Amino acid sequence: MAALHQQVTETIRGRIRSGVLRPGSRVPGERALASELGVSRVTLRQALRTLELEGLLKAEGGARWVPPDRGSPVEEGATGLVSFTDLGVTHGRTVSATVLKLVTRPTDVDEAELLQLAPGAPVHELVRLRSLDGIPILVDHSLIPAALTPGLDQLDFRTESLYRVLAATYGCAPMRAECAIESRTVKPAYAAHLGLDEHGPVLEIQQVTFDQAGRIVQWCRSVYRGDRYKFRALLEIGGGTQLTRRTAAETGRRPTF
Repeated sequence: MAALHQQVTETIRGRIRSGVLRPGSRVPGERALASELGVSRVTLRQALRTLELEGLLKAEGGARWVPPDRGSPVEEGATGLVSFTDLGVTHGRTVSATVLKLVTRPTDVDEAELLQLAPGAPVHELVRLRSLDGIPILVDHSLIPAALTPGLDQLDFRTESLYRVLAATYGCAPMRAECAIESRTVKPAYAAHLGLDEHGPVLEIQQVTFDQAGRIVQWCRSVYRGDRYKFRALLEIGGGTQLTRRTAAETGRRPTF
């Protein structure tokens, strides 16, 4: 039979691997955990030290944590147009959001052109920090025509999915999107939110989204951590020598925000 501290090590290791102790979560204090497992604190410390050496736990500030998951990046594109919420759920992740801004205001000339609206037409401006398992993944900056979505600025987008709201509440189900993808260095305004150093790598995706009637229901700029996101596209040769990309197309002029 394995030594007692090895049994405790395996018990805690199993909780981490099964998700009972989630990435980024704090491990219960020594007194409480030793009591729960029916062992001495000396035995528990041996087990915890083993897990620290394995990289499954991290000691910091007098507490122990399960390190955030730095595994495979989230992949988008291969399954078509999906919301970030649904994408996260598909990957078995816990999706969360912090609303950084939600206002209704007039469009400027460039924004009106992108959204095919008259200059000055009202839009909802929604800016969110999106996270998976508590780890910041992207800052999403969206413009949504207010004429199609009255009252949207009163909703709680910490929990609501924009795509679901557009479809279920306003009958504007997102059906198609045109997007352009660029690799950039992060702007200072986004760096702190994404946990990146100044000049860290990001992927910037600018997208125009259309509903079932062909109306533009969203323009957005999404700034992703370069180490946490992968975009997959289908490339085909079509029309003789023309190379076409089904999942990416230029969106035209850009707002300066």
